[in-house]
Amino acid sequence: MNKKIKALLGLLAFVTLIAVSVAAYNGLQSRVDAPENLMPGTLQRAYDFAVVDSEGNEVRLSDFFGKPIVLNFWTTWCPACVRSSPYFEQLYRERGNDIHILKVNLPGGRETRQAVDEFIAANGYTFPVYFDIYGEAARAYGIRPIPDTVFINTAGYITTRIVGAVNERALQEGMSKFEE
Repeated sequence: MNKKIKALLGLLAFVTLIAVSVAAYNGLQSRVDAPENLMPGTLQRAYDFAVVDSEGNEVRLSDFFGKPIVLNFWTTWCPACVRSSPYFEQLYRERGNDIHILKVNLPGGRETRQAVDEFIAANGYTFPVYFDIYGEAARAYGIRPIPDTVFINTAGYITTRIVGAVNERALQEGMSKFEE
């Protein structure tokens, strides 16, 4: 190979290395202060975002500050999300006046509004459902595996987070952190 081709290939390899490094750094940096990475005993302000309610109205997480919030990211095709839903319904029926339960559906791909409506109706759920149509909520909380449940106190600070399925006991433990 002549010197020009070697130089060009070397430059291309260097540029590729820089691009990959920058992308990796940005991906890691966005996760450094993610809620699940809180140090024990510290509180972090909840990330605000906009979602759409079942009537098409835009609401923000901050609209719900003032009462404790149980924020759950889910889909209808996720088995762990489906298993957890009855516990959120029970919590909503028992404590819906004292706390806000935000079941934020992550639409896209195989998740459709029709599937969500059918799932809610078929199971007789009454908890409110919100739709992350902008992807803003999922990005703000770095949602990767679902379900993902974030507990936020009355002042708008994250107190704990559970990644994975929840049951009644897990929800009660998460809510016990509201006062810490």
